[in-house]
Formats: sequence, C-alpha cells, structure tokens
Amino acid sequence: MLLDDIQGMQVIHEAANGEELLLLLDDREKHPDVILMDLNMPKLNGIEATAIIHKKYPNIKIIALTLYNEKHFIEQVVESGADGFLFKNAEIEEVETAIRDVIANGFYFNEEMLTTIGRSTVLKPEKTTNNNTNKLSNRELEILRFICKELTNTEIAEKLYLSTRTVDGYRRSLLEKTGVRNTAGLVVYAIKNKLLNVGF
Repeated sequence: MLLDDIQGMQVIHEAANGEELLLLLDDREKHPDVILMDLNMPKLNGIEATAIIHKKYPNIKIIALTLYNEKHFIEQVVESGADGFLFKNAEIEEVETAIRDVIANGFYFNEEMLTTIGRSTVLKPEKTTNNNTNKLSNRELEILRFICKELTNTEIAEKLYLSTRTVDGYRRSLLEKTGVRNTAGLVVYAIKNKLLNVGF
C-alpha cells in the first residue's frame, strides 16, 4: 500500500515464497523493474531465489530485506546477485530511495551496512581467494571509485572525457576481473580491498 502511494511506482506482483515468485515471473510477460526480496521465506529462500532470478532475468534489480547486519551475510547475498539491502524496519522514505538508487546507479547500501563491511575488513583482514586488485589498471580503479560514488556511465564519461560506450566497456571489464555479479558486488569488493574509504 505504501509503495503504491509513491509517485511513479506500482506494485505489479506479490508472492508468498520464492517458488511462487519464480512461477509468477515465468508466467507473465510484464516483469518488475525491482523486486523487494524477503530473505527468510519457506520452500525457496530469498538467497536461492535471488541467484535464480539474477541468472534468468539479469535486468531485474533485487533489493534484499533483512534483519541481519553481518559482513559475511551481506557478502553472501551480494554474491547471489542482490543489488541492494534494506532492513525490514526501514522507513518508507528509505525504501523509495533504495528503489530509485538501484534503478539509477545499480546498488543501494545504507551507511550502517557500509560501515559494517569496512569495519569487519579492518578488524579481520582477509586474504581473498579471488583478489585481482593488481590486475586493475589505473583507469579501471578510477572508474570503480566513481561507480562507488553513484555516478552513472554518462556522468563518468563526462568527467573523464570518454564515450559512454567506453565507460560501459570498463564496467564490464571490472565485473570480469573482480569476479563479481553486479555493481553492488563492485562496491563490496572495493571496500574489502581498501580501494576507497567507507563513506566514500
């Protein structure tokens, strides 16, 4: 009801669990731009459903609804393909911001979650198994930092005097080299590898 009251937004599907959600998507031509995904669902949980949907329908953005703010849990959900996170007690204003951000910028994390990722990395340094940081060029690192600041491809292109197509190529290269699924994964990767300060 709250989402339907937001200008420019419309709820087109509701599902009680992951299996029902997949059936809805498979059965209908009109797909949502964004899914608000409860992670604690029967039959097929939110992490499993997110991974399947990300593979079958990569253009659909997924925002995970969670009670947990733990680094390993956030990373697990991002690895499944989620584009953003919201706590279940989030105010409707933050929900609107999250939806608009994942559509415009490809990701949404609130400050508390970003701090959790950064703080845990400092307190418990890890050796990542897929650390390709040294393989990133200076230009790729520069573009990665702009992505983390929520700049679009067009805005990055204007700042660096490049074509949007060139920036898009760099973005694809970053995804390939870092081994992550989406822009949210790039943000987590950048924080884990200390490529930017938390809070940007």
